Amino acid sequence: MFDNVGNVRFMQKLNREKALSFIRKNSPVSRNELAKVTGLSLSSITNIINFFIDSNLVTETGRIKNEGAGRRAVMLEFNASAFSLIAINIEPDEATVSITDLVGGILESESVAISKKQTPDKVLSVIEERVVSVIRKHSNVKAIGFAVSGHVSSDGKVSSSIMNWDRVDVKSRFEKQCGIPVYISNNTKTKGLWTIRALNDEKHKNVVFLDMSSDGIGVINAYDGEINAAVAGEFGHTVIAAADGELLCLENVCSVGYIESRYKELSGEPVPISDIHKRACVGNKIARHVIDEACSYMSAAIINLIMMFEPDLIIVNASELFEIEPMYNAAIDLAVSHTARLAMKTPEFKKVFVASSQSAQGAAQIASDELFGISAPDDIL
Repeated sequence: MFDNVGNVRFMQKLNREKALSFIRKNSPVSRNELAKVTGLSLSSITNIINFFIDSNLVTETGRIKNEGAGRRAVMLEFNASAFSLIAINIEPDEATVSITDLVGGILESESVAISKKQTPDKVLSVIEERVVSVIRKHSNVKAIGFAVSGHVSSDGKVSSSIMNWDRVDVKSRFEKQCGIPVYISNNTKTKGLWTIRALNDEKHKNVVFLDMSSDGIGVINAYDGEINAAVAGEFGHTVIAAADGELLCLENVCSVGYIESRYKELSGEPVPISDIHKRACVGNKIARHVIDEACSYMSAAIINLIMMFEPDLIIVNASELFEIEPMYNAAIDLAVSHTARLAMKTPEFKKVFVASSQSAQGAAQIASDELFGISAPDDIL
């Protein structure tokens, strides 16, 4: 008997999750459209929509004319302001705590100074103080989303070389303190999700997001707007070369710091990246060699992405390195020419610059996805 009750409750939750997922992505929609897409009966859809309306998750927004005769269909819209979320983006020198709606729209935001030289406990204590203050002001906060640089384990522990964190238990700490679900993601994932959803590009189904941020190089793959959870994303640790018996990772050789140190090593002169590029353009052989070397490494990385995923589109979140347009174009052109010789599909490329605030919005979107997923808390679905 109890198993039957549990099965009925699970199926009810599964059907609600299926319906709400479609409404969230495709608002406004009609009941008939929802029944057709989900495979549920109109009577089941009616019960589900009544639950959503009573919960303030869905609103009726008006009517559109049906094809043929008959009444106009009442349209249903996801109510992004039904609840609030807290989105936290952690950078090496700054943490931003934002209050957002259920689609990641920022309502309020506050930045606090931190340092990677501080202990993890000190950094999290500063953030925790702001989060508790926000929750006191906003009683309808349902979840917290974190964006961090580094590896996030399945149990919510964070290991970050740039922050000097080793399996720091962020999830348990904040769930215990705040009493609401906490979802933590690598910031490549949050930036990529925000970018892909903001572009709303129905033309390209298979998308790779290459994040060349100042604190590392990450990658995610998405198909039809959904992140491929099987891709770990730590692309910067890909071995790309060997020197003097030492393996070099992509992050070692494709960065502004590497190019500047390489030029100094070969010329004896400390020169910023912008001047190295200028010297290369007027024929300086050392500058040209260093720039070409970096471009060849980056093109090799892009070739690997094309061969692994065969994407329709590669979105490059450009760091300072690829702000220099000729370097960006050279790396892309070299990769495309190589894959063309292998008869691989040539993807389109798009360069973007994703801000830290948009990384926070992506963290909120991930928290919202989790909050309304099948493992959602019982008071939500």
